[in-house]
Amino acid sequence: MGHSGSLAPRLGARQEPVAAAATLPVASALVSRSPSRSPIRRSPEIHGGQPLFAGTTVPVQALLDHVRKGGDEAGFLVRYPELEAAAVKAVLSLALEQLIQRERVAAAPPQGSLLPRYDDQGVLVNAAELRASLVTHRKVLCPACRVLVFRRWPEGWDAHAEHRCSGITAIEPAARKREFKRRYGHLFK
Repeated sequence: MGHSGSLAPRLGARQEPVAAAATLPVASALVSRSPSRSPIRRSPEIHGGQPLFAGTTVPVQALLDHVRKGGDEAGFLVRYPELEAAAVKAVLSLALEQLIQRERVAAAPPQGSLLPRYDDQGVLVNAAELRASLVTHRKVLCPACRVLVFRRWPEGWDAHAEHRCSGITAIEPAARKREFKRRYGHLFK
């Protein structure tokens, strides 16, 4: 395998699926997947329990270090021929999934500083971007379906949301109203 003896497991050492957060900051993002399906394992007898590629003694940290230095998957596989490309892809995929989950960005609040935009018939067309004081009592294009024009916002929003608005995905009338109110609640005083 071309590696120093320090990477060899002790005889009888048992690898456990990774189920708890790792002590390494980057590796801790990699360990939340179901233990039976995780491409990462750890054993207290091998490398002090740090995360390893399942079925090997190759630390996951080696892949992270390789990538940080600008290395690619092919180069890593040359350095660690005991690994399969699928295992490396699975670990990289898991890392990206965890990063995406951790880095979710909440929807930004509507920008109250935007100016109203009207079409040639005097209908407010950018209500979703505005605050309630700029929308109330005006002719407004429905911010969800962008088909219906409310003659005097917010009059009639509830019946429209319950039964006709094609921009709402819920099926039950009460759920449709809740979805509309959740998405456009900032347009109500």
